Amino acid sequence: MKQAVKLLSKEWNLGKKESGATNDICAWIYLLDILEESEKIVKYKDKNKLIGFCGYSKDGSKKHLIRKMFYRIIKNKLFKSKNIRNVDALKAYYDNYDYTSEKLKNCFDGEVSILIVDKNYRGRKIGKKLLLNIFELAEKDDMKNLKILTDESCNYKFYENLGCKKVYETIVENKENGKLGDNLKEKAFIYEKKFNKWNHMKLERQKRCLTI
Repeated sequence: MKQAVKLLSKEWNLGKKESGATNDICAWIYLLDILEESEKIVKYKDKNKLIGFCGYSKDGSKKHLIRKMFYRIIKNKLFKSKNIRNVDALKAYYDNYDYTSEKLKNCFDGEVSILIVDKNYRGRKIGKKLLLNIFELAEKDDMKNLKILTDESCNYKFYENLGCKKVYETIVENKENGKLGDNLKEKAFIYEKKFNKWNHMKLERQKRCLTI
C-alpha cells in the first residue's frame, strides 16, 4: 500500500493544496476510498516497483463487505487527522469531481474506480494493458457497462481508442495545477464502455497485440 500512496502523491494533487494537508495523508484517504469501493484491482510492476494500477467498482455489490467497511472506518478516522488543516476544503475537492448528471445516475453497472501510471513509464501501453484487464474482469462479472470519469488534463482520447463512447461533457474547476496552465476551469467527461458476448473476442485480440 505504501508504494501506491507514493505513486498517488507523486502524480496527483488530491486536495493537498486546498486542505493544507501535510505528509501523504490525502493520498492515503484517496487510496482507502478506492479500496473501499473497488470490486477488483490489478497492478503492474517493474520488478518490485509499482508502476500503475487500475480497478473497477460494481453497483449494488455485496462482496467484500467486511473489507470495505474496514477501509471506510480507517478513511473516516484520517479525515479527523490534525495533519489536515481544512477538512471542508478537502471534501469540496472530491465533490468537484462528482459531476455525473441526474439522467445518468442509474445508467451504469459500475465505474472504473482508478487508473494511474507512473509518468516516467508512460508511452509503453501499460495503462492500456491495465484497462483491458479490468474490462475483461468486469465483463466476466456479468456487467453490461462501466462508467469512466476523466477530463481534458488527461489523454481522454485514449478511451475512445479502446471502444469507449463519450456520453456526457461539462465544466469543472481545474484542481490539478500546472496541467492546463493558469486555466481555472476545465472540461470533464463521462465515457461508457459497453460489454457483450460479441466484443469479448475483440478484447482478447487487443490484449494479444500488446504482447507481440
